[in-house]
Amino acid sequence: LTIVLVLASAGTAGAIKAWDRHMATVHVDTANLDPALYPGARALLEGAPVPALDPQPTPLAVAEDLPQTGPDGFMSDFAATTPAVGVYGDPNGAKTIAVAGGSHAEMWIGALDAIGKQNGFRVVTYLKMGCPLTAEATPTRLEGTPYPECRTWVDAVMADLLRTRPDAVFTNSTRPDPAGPADHVPEGYLGVFAELTEAGIPVVGIRDIPWPHGERGAIDTPACLAAGGNAQSCGTERASALHPVDPADAVAAANPLFHALDLTDGICTADFCPAVVGNIIVYKDYHHLSATYVRTLTRELSRQLAAALPWAGPEVHN
Repeated sequence: LTIVLVLASAGTAGAIKAWDRHMATVHVDTANLDPALYPGARALLEGAPVPALDPQPTPLAVAEDLPQTGPDGFMSDFAATTPAVGVYGDPNGAKTIAVAGGSHAEMWIGALDAIGKQNGFRVVTYLKMGCPLTAEATPTRLEGTPYPECRTWVDAVMADLLRTRPDAVFTNSTRPDPAGPADHVPEGYLGVFAELTEAGIPVVGIRDIPWPHGERGAIDTPACLAAGGNAQSCGTERASALHPVDPADAVAAANPLFHALDLTDGICTADFCPAVVGNIIVYKDYHHLSATYVRTLTRELSRQLAAALPWAGPEVHN
């Protein structure tokens, strides 16, 4: 990937425009990476050897390493109030998993699409920027501003889920705790879990990922690496982001139709969450996994999904 930076006579404005044009042409193509050279999560989960290579995607390109749902038009923007439903996995599958929520649900679509294709189930998506599936009466955006469009959209999604009755709903189960370190199950999530399971619809709750941060605050992983950082200096202490036990396990223990999935061990060691694992950059920004890294978690997600929903297996073996 070659970067040509053009400096205009007007100073940095020209350089910024050149950078914008360059970013518009960045294309991430990592679908055919050799898994023996770029094991990603398999290095943690399976002890796969990691040869000495520069990570992929590059720190520049990884910011554009997005789930396919965005380019496909199935990630609704902040203004949207009605869902745009996408279909992935096996479109003719007899069973259906609905993926519903914001970008932290969306980022798993690359793995779920592959698992659905191999195991014969449909994956339908209900996705909206910054809008997790919540019963909260007055949702807010990440920065704290009111987000009434989220409430309207969630109401429409819930009505559609209760009408179409998918065989399971896949959504986020946890979030960083605003009251302190580590993660928790927001009250609004519990309301959604209850409404769906009381209607007889199983819920698969995926634990949120660690949000990269250090002593100086949040970490934008690509920028940190581009500035000369490494897997360790751009990484996060696990205990500062996550409780030792998935907080959603208590929900699963009390509700047989709720299944808690936790892929943290494919992202972190016992005590640290590196910025690069198995020669793949883990995060594409402040708090989303890169699409390339998610693909390396496919086998583990498949294993846990099949344990929760036997019809969603057998697990993927390649």
